[in-house]
Amino acid sequence: MQEMLVELYSHRVIRSRFNYDSFLDILLENRVPYTKKMIPKQTVLIKEKEVDPFVYFIESGVVSLEREEQVISFLGTKEIAGLSNTFIIEESLYTFRTLERCQVYAFHRSALVELLLSMQEGWIYLYMNHMNHDSFLVEQCLVMREPSEIRLKHCLTGLLDKYSVFEDGKVLLAKCFTKKIISNYANVSTKTMTQTWKLWSDEGYIDGEANQFIFHSVDFLRE
Repeated sequence: MQEMLVELYSHRVIRSRFNYDSFLDILLENRVPYTKKMIPKQTVLIKEKEVDPFVYFIESGVVSLEREEQVISFLGTKEIAGLSNTFIIEESLYTFRTLERCQVYAFHRSALVELLLSMQEGWIYLYMNHMNHDSFLVEQCLVMREPSEIRLKHCLTGLLDKYSVFEDGKVLLAKCFTKKIISNYANVSTKTMTQTWKLWSDEGYIDGEANQFIFHSVDFLRE
Protein backbone atom coordinates (compact mmCIF):
# COMPACT_ATOMS: atom_id res chain seq x y z
CA MET A 1 0.00 0.00 0.00
CA GLN A 2 2.78 2.43 0.91
CA GLU A 3 4.61 1.69 -2.35
CA MET A 4 1.46 2.39 -4.34
CA LEU A 5 0.96 5.68 -2.51
CA VAL A 6 4.53 6.77 -3.22
CA GLU A 7 4.03 5.93 -6.89
CA LEU A 8 1.03 8.26 -7.02
CA TYR A 9 2.50 11.11 -4.97
CA SER A 10 5.96 12.20 -3.84
CA HIS A 11 6.76 12.23 -0.11
CA ARG A 12 6.68 16.04 -0.19
CA VAL A 13 3.20 16.08 -1.74
CA ILE A 14 1.95 13.50 0.75
CA ARG A 15 3.17 15.58 3.69
CA SER A 16 1.77 18.84 2.32
CA ARG A 17 -1.57 17.62 0.95
CA PHE A 18 -2.62 14.98 3.45
CA ASN A 19 -1.54 16.46 6.76
CA TYR A 20 -3.53 17.52 9.83
CA ASP A 21 -4.25 21.08 8.64
CA SER A 22 -5.43 19.92 5.22
CA PHE A 23 -7.63 17.25 6.80
CA LEU A 24 -9.18 19.76 9.22
CA ASP A 25 -9.78 22.34 6.47
CA ILE A 26 -11.65 19.79 4.37
CA LEU A 27 -13.92 18.87 7.27
CA LEU A 28 -14.67 22.50 8.10
CA GLU A 29 -15.24 23.50 4.47
CA ASN A 30 -17.70 20.63 4.03
CA ARG A 31 -19.56 21.56 7.20
CA VAL A 32 -19.06 18.25 8.98
CA PRO A 33 -20.81 18.71 12.37
CA TYR A 34 -18.40 19.56 15.18
CA THR A 35 -17.95 21.26 18.52
CA LYS A 36 -14.82 23.22 19.43
CA LYS A 37 -14.18 23.09 23.14
CA MET A 38 -11.64 23.20 25.97
CA ILE A 39 -11.48 19.94 27.92
CA PRO A 40 -10.12 19.75 31.51
CA LYS A 41 -7.14 17.52 32.29
CA GLN A 42 -7.77 13.93 33.39
CA THR A 43 -10.92 13.75 31.27
CA VAL A 44 -11.62 10.47 29.48
CA LEU A 45 -12.46 11.41 25.89
CA ILE A 46 -13.03 7.84 24.70
CA LYS A 47 -13.16 4.66 26.78
CA GLU A 48 -11.80 1.38 25.44
CA LYS A 49 -14.35 -1.23 24.42
CA GLU A 50 -17.10 1.40 24.40
CA VAL A 51 -18.81 3.20 21.54
CA ASP A 52 -17.88 6.83 20.98
CA PRO A 53 -19.48 8.87 18.19
CA PHE A 54 -16.69 11.47 17.98
CA VAL A 55 -13.23 11.93 16.50
CA TYR A 56 -11.07 14.57 18.21
CA PHE A 57 -8.66 16.91 16.40
CA ILE A 58 -6.23 18.19 19.04
CA GLU A 59 -5.38 21.88 18.71
CA SER A 60 -3.42 22.01 21.98
CA GLY A 61 -2.66 19.75 24.92
CA VAL A 62 -1.60 16.14 25.47
CA VAL A 63 -3.71 12.97 25.38
CA SER A 64 -2.63 9.49 26.50
CA LEU A 65 -3.68 6.25 24.80
CA GLU A 66 -4.22 3.43 27.29
CA ARG A 67 -5.21 -0.20 26.97
CA GLU A 68 -6.00 -2.26 30.06
CA GLU A 69 -4.41 0.52 32.17
CA GLN A 70 -1.12 0.34 30.23
CA VAL A 71 -0.04 3.60 28.59
CA ILE A 72 0.59 2.82 24.93
CA SER A 73 1.26 6.20 23.36
CA PHE A 74 0.55 9.94 23.47
CA LEU A 75 -1.03 12.44 21.12
CA GLY A 76 -0.36 16.17 21.05
CA THR A 77 -0.97 19.31 19.01
CA LYS A 78 -2.13 18.67 15.44
CA GLU A 79 -2.85 15.00 16.04
CA ILE A 80 -6.09 13.02 15.96
CA ALA A 81 -7.70 10.89 18.67
CA GLY A 82 -10.22 8.21 17.85
CA LEU A 83 -9.46 7.57 14.19
CA SER A 84 -7.09 4.61 14.51
CA ASN A 85 -10.02 2.18 14.36
CA THR A 86 -12.26 3.98 11.89
CA PHE A 87 -14.20 0.98 10.70
CA ILE A 88 -14.51 -0.77 14.06
CA ILE A 89 -17.40 1.47 15.00
CA GLU A 90 -18.71 -0.76 17.78
CA GLU A 91 -15.90 -0.10 20.25
CA SER A 92 -12.68 1.84 20.77
CA LEU A 93 -9.33 0.06 20.91
CA TYR A 94 -8.01 2.50 23.52
CA THR A 95 -8.93 4.78 26.38
CA PHE A 96 -8.03 8.36 25.44
CA ARG A 97 -7.34 10.56 28.48
CA THR A 98 -6.33 14.22 28.59
CA LEU A 99 -3.14 14.72 30.62
CA GLU A 100 -3.52 18.50 30.53
CA ARG A 101 -6.13 20.97 29.33
CA CYS A 102 -6.84 20.30 25.68
CA GLN A 103 -8.52 22.39 23.01
CA VAL A 104 -10.14 20.12 20.45
CA TYR A 105 -12.49 19.93 17.51
CA ALA A 106 -14.93 17.08 18.19
CA PHE A 107 -16.34 15.82 14.87
CA HIS A 108 -19.18 13.35 14.46
CA ARG A 109 -17.45 10.15 13.39
CA SER A 110 -20.17 8.91 11.03
CA ALA A 111 -20.27 12.20 9.09
CA LEU A 112 -16.47 12.37 8.93
CA VAL A 113 -16.13 8.84 7.55
CA GLU A 114 -19.00 9.37 5.12
CA LEU A 115 -17.31 12.47 3.69
CA LEU A 116 -13.93 10.78 3.29
CA LEU A 117 -15.41 7.74 1.58
CA SER A 118 -17.20 10.04 -0.87
CA MET A 119 -13.90 11.67 -1.88
CA GLN A 120 -11.56 10.20 -4.46
CA GLU A 121 -8.53 10.77 -2.21
CA GLY A 122 -10.32 10.48 1.13
CA TRP A 123 -8.88 7.05 1.84
CA ILE A 124 -5.37 8.54 1.91
CA TYR A 125 -6.16 10.55 5.06
CA LEU A 126 -7.36 7.37 6.76
CA TYR A 127 -4.36 5.38 5.55
CA MET A 128 -1.83 8.00 6.66
CA ASN A 129 -3.37 8.12 10.14
CA HIS A 130 -3.25 4.32 10.43
CA MET A 131 0.29 4.10 9.03
CA ASN A 132 1.72 6.63 11.48
CA HIS A 133 0.12 4.83 14.43
CA ASP A 134 1.06 1.32 13.32
CA SER A 135 4.69 2.26 12.59
CA PHE A 136 5.02 3.68 16.08
CA LEU A 137 3.58 0.53 17.69
CA VAL A 138 6.01 -1.73 15.83
CA GLU A 139 8.98 0.35 16.99
CA GLN A 140 7.66 0.46 20.55
CA CYS A 141 7.24 -3.33 20.69
CA LEU A 142 10.88 -3.79 19.67
CA VAL A 143 12.08 -1.35 22.34
CA MET A 144 10.13 -3.15 25.08
CA ARG A 145 12.52 -6.09 24.71
CA GLU A 146 15.43 -3.96 25.90
CA PRO A 147 16.68 -3.53 29.51
CA SER A 148 14.71 -1.10 31.69
CA GLU A 149 17.14 1.85 31.53
CA ILE A 150 17.34 1.64 27.74
CA ARG A 151 13.53 1.58 27.57
CA LEU A 152 13.34 4.67 29.74
CA LYS A 153 15.94 6.48 27.65
CA HIS A 154 14.17 5.63 24.40
CA CYS A 155 10.75 6.69 25.69
CA LEU A 156 12.05 9.96 27.10
CA THR A 157 13.98 10.76 23.91
CA GLY A 158 10.81 10.43 21.86
CA LEU A 159 8.78 12.53 24.28
CA LEU A 160 11.40 15.28 24.50
CA ASP A 161 11.31 15.66 20.72
CA LYS A 162 7.61 16.58 20.91
CA TYR A 163 6.79 17.82 24.39
CA SER A 164 9.75 19.78 25.76
CA VAL A 165 10.98 23.36 25.98
CA PHE A 166 14.50 24.76 26.33
CA GLU A 167 14.84 27.18 29.23
CA ASP A 168 17.92 28.64 30.93
CA GLY A 169 20.20 26.02 29.43
CA LYS A 170 17.97 23.14 30.52
CA VAL A 171 15.48 20.91 28.71
CA LEU A 172 12.10 20.66 30.44
CA LEU A 173 9.66 17.88 29.65
CA ALA A 174 6.00 18.94 29.99
CA LYS A 175 4.84 18.62 33.61
CA CYS A 176 2.03 16.23 32.70
CA PHE A 177 4.64 13.51 32.11
CA THR A 178 5.09 12.45 35.73
CA LYS A 179 7.40 9.69 36.93
CA LYS A 180 4.34 7.48 37.40
CA ILE A 181 3.20 7.98 33.80
CA ILE A 182 6.71 7.51 32.39
CA SER A 183 7.27 4.29 34.35
CA ASN A 184 3.93 2.96 33.07
CA TYR A 185 4.75 3.98 29.51
CA ALA A 186 8.23 2.40 29.60
CA ASN A 187 6.83 -0.65 31.40
CA VAL A 188 9.19 -0.43 34.36
CA SER A 189 8.34 -0.70 38.05
CA THR A 190 7.99 2.33 40.30
CA LYS A 191 11.03 1.07 42.23
CA THR A 192 13.13 0.93 39.06
CA MET A 193 11.95 4.41 38.08
CA THR A 194 12.95 5.77 41.52
CA GLN A 195 16.38 4.10 41.38
CA THR A 196 17.04 5.35 37.85
CA TRP A 197 15.90 8.86 38.80
CA LYS A 198 18.40 8.90 41.69
CA LEU A 199 21.19 7.52 39.48
CA TRP A 200 20.63 10.16 36.81
CA SER A 201 20.42 12.87 39.46
CA ASP A 202 23.66 11.75 41.12
CA GLU A 203 25.39 11.77 37.73
CA GLY A 204 24.20 15.33 37.12
CA TYR A 205 21.94 14.59 34.17
CA ILE A 206 18.66 15.69 35.75
CA ASP A 207 17.41 17.93 38.54
CA GLY A 208 16.55 15.31 41.15
CA GLU A 209 14.82 17.83 43.43
CA ALA A 210 12.29 18.94 40.80
CA ASN A 211 8.78 17.60 40.43
CA GLN A 212 9.20 17.18 36.69
CA PHE A 213 11.82 15.91 34.26
CA ILE A 214 14.38 18.73 33.96
CA PHE A 215 17.51 17.72 32.05
CA HIS A 216 20.88 19.45 32.37
CA SER A 217 21.93 17.37 29.37
CA VAL A 218 20.10 14.98 27.05
CA ASP A 219 23.14 13.51 25.31
CA PHE A 220 23.27 10.59 27.76
CA LEU A 221 19.82 9.45 26.60
CA ARG A 222 21.28 8.52 23.23
CA GLU A 223 24.22 6.56 24.64
